[in-house]
Amino acid sequence: MKKALLASTLFSVIALSACGFDDPDGGSPAEPSEESSGYELLTIANPADITTFDPHNNSVITTSAVLVNLYSKLVQRDDAGEIVADLATDWEPIDETTWEFRLRDDVTFHNGDAFTANDVAFSLERVANDTSLQQNSTFNQIETVEVVDEYTVRITTAEPDPQLLNRLSIPAASILPGNYFEEVGAESFFQSPVGTGPFMYEKWQQDEAVELSKYADYFEGEPNWERVRFSVVPEDSTRVSELLTDGVDIAFNIPTADMERIDNNDGTHVALEPIQRVIQMWLSNEEGEPTADPAVREAIDLAIENQVIIDEILNGSATATRTHITPGNFGADESLYNTYEYDPDRAMELLAEAGYEDGVTVNMSVNNYYTEMAEVVGGMLSDVGITANIDLIEQSQFANRLFSNELDEAIFVGWGNDMFDGSVLEFFKEDGVAPYTNPEIDALLEEAAYNMDEEERIAQYQEVQQILAEDRGAVYLFQLQGRYGVNDRLDYTPRLDELYDVNEIELTN
Repeated sequence: MKKALLASTLFSVIALSACGFDDPDGGSPAEPSEESSGYELLTIANPADITTFDPHNNSVITTSAVLVNLYSKLVQRDDAGEIVADLATDWEPIDETTWEFRLRDDVTFHNGDAFTANDVAFSLERVANDTSLQQNSTFNQIETVEVVDEYTVRITTAEPDPQLLNRLSIPAASILPGNYFEEVGAESFFQSPVGTGPFMYEKWQQDEAVELSKYADYFEGEPNWERVRFSVVPEDSTRVSELLTDGVDIAFNIPTADMERIDNNDGTHVALEPIQRVIQMWLSNEEGEPTADPAVREAIDLAIENQVIIDEILNGSATATRTHITPGNFGADESLYNTYEYDPDRAMELLAEAGYEDGVTVNMSVNNYYTEMAEVVGGMLSDVGITANIDLIEQSQFANRLFSNELDEAIFVGWGNDMFDGSVLEFFKEDGVAPYTNPEIDALLEEAAYNMDEEERIAQYQEVQQILAEDRGAVYLFQLQGRYGVNDRLDYTPRLDELYDVNEIELTN
């Protein structure tokens, strides 16, 4: 497999390795008091701890979901997925490779430093130039960030970049205080991070919780909540129990078996919303691997009955797909959505024709968050003569091994699409993270990366999807819906991008 250089999406490795839950604060939200300008405490239970406070060196969605409350970006996506202003007030292209951004002049970092164009230049040049950062390949198209004046920057890319605004909208484009960062150094900075977001860092008890407090001078106005606690609750049953007993306000990724109980409980409900994440298996075509044989890859696809997994494990909260680019994303091929191919008899015929009458063994690396799904898939593969040796890997190890080229020929993964664009497929390029490569796909993705003609780009991404569907470089299973248990006191709608914008969450009474 190739060394992985691409981290252009929000990678869905969600851990189950953290320790038990302990909430000394009691966890229930309260109405504003006379001394307080907002609600007291919001507690969100996640199945995984964050992995870092460095937004430029992170590809994990559960980490990004926390960090977006600490940091701001030039632009952001609203809850409908549209790009809107954040630290920039407006922007325009100067030519095919240069964009000018005008910045807010009323922003301060949590340490009191004024936000200026120098901070934009420092932050974007850091992630664009430091090849050790996981998000470098997402931003290395940026050639220069010119400080025009205190509140104006010009960003120039080496080639025309139709995705620049998309890149600048993702959490990895977060802006850091340049002078302060260089003064204290990276290690010290990320032990007590400073941003311009609505909430400030308070403490991080690893494997237990991240605690934030409101930043009263936030440029969009004083936040509603005094504090927010992101608790680490890896056990599904414990997250549900804490929700039902008012120990937490939001429980992420509740088991489908508990949905009815939560909805029927007095004071809680299930919030079920589509998310960008697609569950998929990447299959290596590297010479010497069993999956290098196209017949094996096709047999794997035909052996899996997607709808059974959706119905029996996910309680219907997913949609079958044969592509990662789902409707609503730029470049989607809707002919590959809400469909799948299942033909176990043909799968066995293919294996026999390829010389595997006695079966074949495939090694499969699985983030342990997806254990149940992967084991069901393994059973379906076994039914047609494919033995799946499943290696369950904890979150941080899975991410490290993926980016170090140390996973098996089959990789069971959930992957989002934070740029809402067909460019998510770039992990199939020669220098991408996927173990499957194809010169035709590589050429199409290279052309699309610099193509400013939207219709042509759409056609290029759709052709890539058709090739992947035909050659089974990836076997797609389904697009997930996010399952959140929510206290009835909250006015909360989960976001498509899976991020928590705490400042949007309010009490209903």
